[in-house]
Amino acid sequence: MTYATAFWERLQTLFKPTPRGVVGLVDNLLGLCRDQQLRFNFQDSHCYVRPLGVDAKDSIEVPLQKSVFRAVLARVAALCNERSPNSVTPYRGEGELAVCSNPPAAFHVAFTNTPSEQHLEVKFLMSSAGEANKFTVLLRDKGTVTVYGHALKYVQNSSNPADYGSYGILSRVDGAEVFVALFRVSEVRGVFRGDISASSESA
Repeated sequence: MTYATAFWERLQTLFKPTPRGVVGLVDNLLGLCRDQQLRFNFQDSHCYVRPLGVDAKDSIEVPLQKSVFRAVLARVAALCNERSPNSVTPYRGEGELAVCSNPPAAFHVAFTNTPSEQHLEVKFLMSSAGEANKFTVLLRDKGTVTVYGHALKYVQNSSNPADYGSYGILSRVDGAEVFVALFRVSEVRGVFRGDISASSESA
């Protein structure tokens, strides 16, 4: 099974009801966004998803009602304000949120949640992991690169808003964090802790 096929299959099953309701749905959504920066947009009574940097015409429709999507956006706003009080309003904003996953992770989000417009963009920022973790980077040209470090971090290109940034592997050197490798988002299919296999976890 190719990475792209596995990703879209995960996306299709993401929105199935969970025992934890909207909280579980948001956790699942953020888990998927460890692999891919995504934009969710509700339009004409349908919810569409596409990776950032992909043309809107290539969006995929997902089974999500408007009321549920608005609840997801409200949960995202609450998580942003947990991390940084009053950083966003319930109706729109841009900020960071953290989730207590394994390993813990942080994300940058931008959203609008009004009666006339609902959208969400999610960018993976960083996961905290132990020293000397093995990261396997799956490239779009089907090549792979192995890098050792303690964490993965998203790096935004502030000088070029049209660029979707890079993924960096961090390592601790003399008490400081340094990048040991950088990979442009446009060239990466996914980053995994350990080897790529059926049991690999996305970083």
